[in-house]
Amino acid sequence: MDQKSSFSPGPFQIVYTGSAVLFLLLFCFMQPFPGRFILKAIPAMSLALAFFMAQGLDGRQRWSLIAGAVLCGVGDMILDIDRVRLFVPGLVAFLLGHTGFLVFFFLRREKKSTRRVWLLPFLAFPAVMTAVLVPHLDRLLIPVLVYLAVISLMTGFAIVSDLHIQAVLGALVFMLSDALLALAKFVFNGFPGPEFTVPVYFTGLFLLGFGCLKTRKPLDLV
Repeated sequence: MDQKSSFSPGPFQIVYTGSAVLFLLLFCFMQPFPGRFILKAIPAMSLALAFFMAQGLDGRQRWSLIAGAVLCGVGDMILDIDRVRLFVPGLVAFLLGHTGFLVFFFLRREKKSTRRVWLLPFLAFPAVMTAVLVPHLDRLLIPVLVYLAVISLMTGFAIVSDLHIQAVLGALVFMLSDALLALAKFVFNGFPGPEFTVPVYFTGLFLLGFGCLKTRKPLDLV
């Protein structure tokens, strides 16, 4: 059996989950600790390695997924080093990461997807977030609105893609984690805190990333 046919996401899921749980435990009970920003990026980087090793992905799909995961890992490191002073660079890293996932979901879109009926209720969420955030954004108005537009497009294309429902749920949870982070920074003065937003983020990225590797259709037909 060759390397591609023997690929299993299981070991990567174990590394992802183990490093995420370890980060959260150390974050809650031992902060700060040396190398924390590296540990925080391991889940995303393990996901990128899974994309690299997985079978059935053509070049565009594979590298858009790898770019998405790696740039999320870079964003993790930047924000963990200093989430106040480095907020904008972290925002840019995650924006580019979302763009990578957006490209993948765009490539996997179905014009007659039965899930397109979900789009109308989904669009209410970014509309409400825009209304809530705009009065608080000041000089960050344009960057944050661009970010919101990109992650909304990413999630919208995930909804109408041919991928496993786990990937769609992951995109929705990922978007929720970003919304909670934005509310904490711009509206509610630090609430909810990272001890709540980070687990939601890890959950969303796990569901999205490993959900992209679950489908009944060959990934190279699009």
